[in-house]
Amino acid sequence: MYLHMFATARHVMSRKGGTVTLDALPPTPPDSWHTADEPPRRQERIRASWTRCAERGLAVDLLRVPFRADIDDESPLVRCASPVLAALRSTLANEPIAILLSDRSGLVLSRECDDPAFVKALDDVTLTPGATYSEEAVGTNGFGLALADDRVSLVASQDHYNSSLRDYTCAGAPIHDPVDGRIVGALSLTVWSSTPDDLLPALAAQTAMNIEAQFTGRSGAGHGCDRLKHRLTRIETLERDAIQEALTRTGGDVGGAAADLGISRATVYRRIKYYGIRKMRESL
Repeated sequence: MYLHMFATARHVMSRKGGTVTLDALPPTPPDSWHTADEPPRRQERIRASWTRCAERGLAVDLLRVPFRADIDDESPLVRCASPVLAALRSTLANEPIAILLSDRSGLVLSRECDDPAFVKALDDVTLTPGATYSEEAVGTNGFGLALADDRVSLVASQDHYNSSLRDYTCAGAPIHDPVDGRIVGALSLTVWSSTPDDLLPALAAQTAMNIEAQFTGRSGAGHGCDRLKHRLTRIETLERDAIQEALTRTGGDVGGAAADLGISRATVYRRIKYYGIRKMRESL
């Protein structure tokens, strides 16, 4: 049903000679980014991303992609996403489109694509499982902007901060844990920059929601698509410890702990479940 979106796709090489340095980085995106059919809000987000990239000192004309070989291709996120991505791949069979999944750090966990020429092109920019495509690592891109802004993001051709990625258009969508709403990964649909992209963000958003539904649908059925686990950040550790201490002070009274912490009881219940905290008793 989505084949018409990509039927006119063809590769147009548009690299220009020379290199772009940070000194030559424009203070605002090129004029072509402000056409009438481009929502101003999207351009503001692209501009903000470019500013963050420049402040980090990322190169514009040299692509350095962090890579690691030891990815977890059996993680709960991968298991939940696999049937959704396989179904989408069958719908888009033989089209020059890549369906990519990353964890919340931008580490690419899987890539689905049936077009050999497009696969080779993606290999050339190391857009492959094991690569990290966060904004911090490679600049403005579909994965990176979706994770940084926590919203569906379209990054077309010249929107990419690094010139090596401007032959592509990417639509990224964050994937959330359905229990507490935290970002656990992202989906990116990547096509040639010459491909019509009007419906690409909607397709990415719907696919991400379908993956999230797999968490809810399978977590209680014992099918292995269990609650997502990850190493706690320092802030999460502090929050967990504070909740544990409040529960200890109140003898396991969730309502009392919530009042002690100044948050709602519903929030405490969600955090107890999220952190796997055992409570002594519940207030009625």
